[in-house]
Amino acid sequence: MRFSKLLLLSFIALTFVLSSCKDDEMTGGDPCVSNFNQKAMFENVADNLILPQLSDFQTKVNSLEVDLTEFVNNPTEETLLSTRVSFKSAWLQWQNVAQYSFGPAEDVFLRNSVNNFPLDVEAMQAKIDNEDTDFSSPDAYDKGFPALDYLLYGLEVGESGVLTFYQTETKYSTYLSAIISDIKERTDAVVAKWEGEYRTAFIENTGTAAGTSLSLIINGLNQNYELIKREKLGVPSGVLTLGFANPTKVEAYWSGYSTALVQEALQATKELYLGQEKGGLDGLGLDDYLQEVNALKAGDKLDDLIQNQFDVAITTLAGLGSSLSNEAENNKASVESAYAEVAKNLVNLKTDLPSVLCVSITYIDNPSDSD
Repeated sequence: MRFSKLLLLSFIALTFVLSSCKDDEMTGGDPCVSNFNQKAMFENVADNLILPQLSDFQTKVNSLEVDLTEFVNNPTEETLLSTRVSFKSAWLQWQNVAQYSFGPAEDVFLRNSVNNFPLDVEAMQAKIDNEDTDFSSPDAYDKGFPALDYLLYGLEVGESGVLTFYQTETKYSTYLSAIISDIKERTDAVVAKWEGEYRTAFIENTGTAAGTSLSLIINGLNQNYELIKREKLGVPSGVLTLGFANPTKVEAYWSGYSTALVQEALQATKELYLGQEKGGLDGLGLDDYLQEVNALKAGDKLDDLIQNQFDVAITTLAGLGSSLSNEAENNKASVESAYAEVAKNLVNLKTDLPSVLCVSITYIDNPSDSD
């Protein structure tokens, strides 16, 4: 009789455990052992986002090199205009590949070489004077698109004097050519590796540990998102400098493309999160992963919170004028508002997303998340 009661109690307990496990599975269960198809997501990200965006960037860099070479050899209004058009196109496309700073891009310091801003004009000027075209230091701010921005738009010679300037100042022409050659060389190296063995390795690199493709994607997205929040918006708006605006610290200060660049960057980040290629075709992304594990935050779906805040931030950025520098100087509240809306998604993306997917943030970020 006693044995029968024990058996009955054991059966009830087992039924409770199994029922609890089933309920747990219905709410997503343990995301660390999710059945989500990582390989399918990595294949989508590689083939429909990273490779096409890198290829497009390579094409635009090649066009810029051609136009810039023609301008250096024959400075005319026509060649200057063509160069500036190609320059803007390439810089905008850069915003779509900046978040893929891991793997081949990390090997050649692509992000640091292409877009360290704000430009250190004095350091660049010293290099031009010394005919120094060594761009090997990733910590330098004397190269890439910010340097081209100054050399094509920022010379204090007046718009009509640019052509005369480049007809006589050969050191500057040499520096222009060296910058685009450096960007092209690094870009070609990254594309070659992705089109080679790295694509397969990336797709096969499953799991959640540091160095897996999931970790690389999440860390790359967040590191770039921090740059959007802090460098592109926070510093110029004055939010990080006791309310004192820094209009000269924006990206693309001289050309005035700054608002377009930050808008493109934020849209690209959203597309990576969604696994969405340019043109709107949707594939497996981090949003699908969160849906698979039924990730919740304070009773709300984490994916809904992230997507909604992306949309709010993008809408807020759309209300800014074309020159973020002018906005920071004359309409500071609008830039502060854009910063605030971008910042609202930071905890969702940097804390909640990695936590629920069992991924660690591994990149070094000195400034605090409260910036």
